[in-house]
Amino acid sequence: MILEFEVLPDEDGWPMLDLYSDLRATMARLHAAPTLQSFFDFAVAQIRRFTGFERVMAYKFQEDGSGHVIAESIADGFQSYLGLHYPASDIPAPARRLFALSWLRHLPNADYEPIPLVPELSPHTGAPVDLSYASLRSVSVMYTGYLKNMGVKASMVMPLMKNGALWGLLACNHESAPRHVPFEIRMASEFLAHMISLTMSSKEDAESSDYRSHMKEVLERLMRALHGNPDIHAALCASPDANIRHYIDAGGAALITEGQITKFGETPSDEQLRELAIWLAGRDELVVANDRLAEHLPDAAPYVEIAAGVLAVRLSKRRPDFVMWFRPEQAHTVQWAGDPAKPVHIDESDGSVRLSPRMSFAIWKESVKGRSKPWITCEIEAAADLRWGIVDVILARAEETELVNRKLREVNRELDSFAYVASHDLKEPLRGINHLATFVQRKQGDPDQHIETILKLTRRMDDLIESLLQYSRTGRVDLMLEDVDLGALVDEALQMLTKRVAESGVVIRRSVKLPIVKADRVRLREVLVNLISNAIKYNDKGERWIEIGIEREKPVTLYVRDNGIGVDQKNHAKIFKIFRRLHGRDEFGGGTGAGLTIARKTIERHGGRIWLTSTPGAGSTFFFTLQEEERPPS
Repeated sequence: MILEFEVLPDEDGWPMLDLYSDLRATMARLHAAPTLQSFFDFAVAQIRRFTGFERVMAYKFQEDGSGHVIAESIADGFQSYLGLHYPASDIPAPARRLFALSWLRHLPNADYEPIPLVPELSPHTGAPVDLSYASLRSVSVMYTGYLKNMGVKASMVMPLMKNGALWGLLACNHESAPRHVPFEIRMASEFLAHMISLTMSSKEDAESSDYRSHMKEVLERLMRALHGNPDIHAALCASPDANIRHYIDAGGAALITEGQITKFGETPSDEQLRELAIWLAGRDELVVANDRLAEHLPDAAPYVEIAAGVLAVRLSKRRPDFVMWFRPEQAHTVQWAGDPAKPVHIDESDGSVRLSPRMSFAIWKESVKGRSKPWITCEIEAAADLRWGIVDVILARAEETELVNRKLREVNRELDSFAYVASHDLKEPLRGINHLATFVQRKQGDPDQHIETILKLTRRMDDLIESLLQYSRTGRVDLMLEDVDLGALVDEALQMLTKRVAESGVVIRRSVKLPIVKADRVRLREVLVNLISNAIKYNDKGERWIEIGIEREKPVTLYVRDNGIGVDQKNHAKIFKIFRRLHGRDEFGGGTGAGLTIARKTIERHGGRIWLTSTPGAGSTFFFTLQEEERPPS
């Protein structure tokens, strides 16, 4: 336990009720501030009124650790520090970490004499006592020296936090005399600093909300264009009000993919863009935001006036493909509180070696060139969002291309097989006709018998050609999808096969009521006719039966089962190939061998598949679906 004591002030404190009312009014005014600047202007004025300090500053840290005075309230007759920049070494990283630990650090008298802690080490742990959160913790010699060099007699510092990180400081200074702020006022100031941090974050975010909304709207348009146009340059660059230039506030933009370049606004030349893309591709980042390009890439110096800063996203890991935005040089003058190149000295005057703070706080002006307006967080995030959107579309198209290529390979293999089988089967009757015509010409054999055989061969050839035409139509004709009652459709198919069913004596079984499906009625009826007629044809049993039913309902899986001759496992794939018959031409009633091929094409065009299970000598079951089967989640 660490106990801290302080002397009660002689004067009466600020009545708590008045303090509470004043805090409420202050918070209301802060919430109502229209801009972030007016918010801080009012905040520092109110804190100075609460505390009585002669100077209160709002101080924002930059990315390099330096600071910038963005708001100030001072008593009459004091020199203004508003707009000054301070080097990072003025408040080094250890001091910034310490400020972030507590909502208030108060030093009533910069000339105080520090008192050693007794004992120095904890008797329980043997380690130094952690005074990080103690109000009476002594400050560093460099800090008190810094205050003295500025002429400050007392100070109070409160952190400004955003998303858990130190964004800046509220610094209160008193130069005329030491100043002890009573406990109640410190607690009120601490509460106010906490609320300022919370409100500041929302104010800062609100100022960029319109810009964020604009970028989101343009991104949605770009994604719609990209999904609808395979040409990435046309999709991202064609629209006059929704292209990469309008997406992010920049002087120019460029898209580079596979050597093609599309530019908007002020940009480097094509050759300079290619060199820049190669340099960017050598970096590890997928998103690069740089507001001083020439410092990192000297070759960029010639075009610094139009592209001092670049924001780029990489689209390919294999090629230097990028979307880039450019901002021109924004030359300006920075006013430093002293020479930033000489922020500290080494002091050995008392026998110890330590850093000594700067002695001079005269304004040191530095002209900054070769830099652009910095890229802010929401712009970097927006660039990353566009990259992910483009990459997603590219990957989706790559998958679609691979699927199309795979289907083309399958079709090519099918065409090769089809061409071989078709030419072989079509040549067979032609050869027979040729031989028999030669016999007739030479008056060899019985001419009537030859002519009868020729007619038979021509009919076979006509059947083959008709099967080819039917197969071709199956792949080209648009499906007329509608709600089809499978039970009624089976009735229609059986009606068409009435004579064959009666002649064969086959018994038709219907296991359950069949559902309604979305299908092309005519094409699906042809599939059922083919499967039922095959079940009748390929059966050598005395008592024949065919069962028609559904195996499952999601997706609907219909089956046609028989007790016929069956199909050996090794021939299951073969029977679906055109003109492939497992038996002699005249066995089991003959046929062209195209029926199952056409049935498979019809089923696949519906989005389903067809397969069979079979036991030779015991029968077969043909299954088919009309839609893609649901796959379990991976």
